[in-house]
Amino acid sequence: MKQNQKDPLSVLFTDETRTPDRQLLATLVAPFLSIDQSSKTFGVLPAFSRIDGNMSRLEIFLAAAKARALYLNEPDGLLPREIIEAGIMATGSVKSCLKKLFETHKIKKDKEGRYFIPSYRISELIKQFTNPNQ
Repeated sequence: MKQNQKDPLSVLFTDETRTPDRQLLATLVAPFLSIDQSSKTFGVLPAFSRIDGNMSRLEIFLAAAKARALYLNEPDGLLPREIIEAGIMATGSVKSCLKKLFETHKIKKDKEGRYFIPSYRISELIKQFTNPNQ
C-alpha cells in the first residue's frame, strides 16, 4: 500500500521506534560491562557487582546484549542458557528474574526464546542507573 503524504496520520509512522539511541545505550552499559572484540564475550567491570539486585543486573546484561547485537548486526537478546553460562548469577536466579521481568513487561521474548530489553526502556534505565541517590 502506497503511503499518502497528505494523510495527517503519516507523521505517526517511522522506523525509529525499534532502533535505540546508540549513544544512550553506550552510556548505560559502559560503566558495568565491556565486550571483547574477538570472542564477543562480556567482561564484567567492578561497578557491575555493585548493582543492587539481580533483576537490575540482568537488565544491564540484556542492554549489553542489545549493544553487541547492534554493533555486530546480529539478533538482539540472549537465551537463558547464554545468561547462565556467563556466570553473572546463579541458575535459579536467572530463571526467576527472567520470569519476573517478562511478566512485568520489562523485557520481551522473541520466537526463538531470546530475551531482550525493548528499545523504549533504554531512557528509563539510564535514569535508574545514573541516579546519584542509587
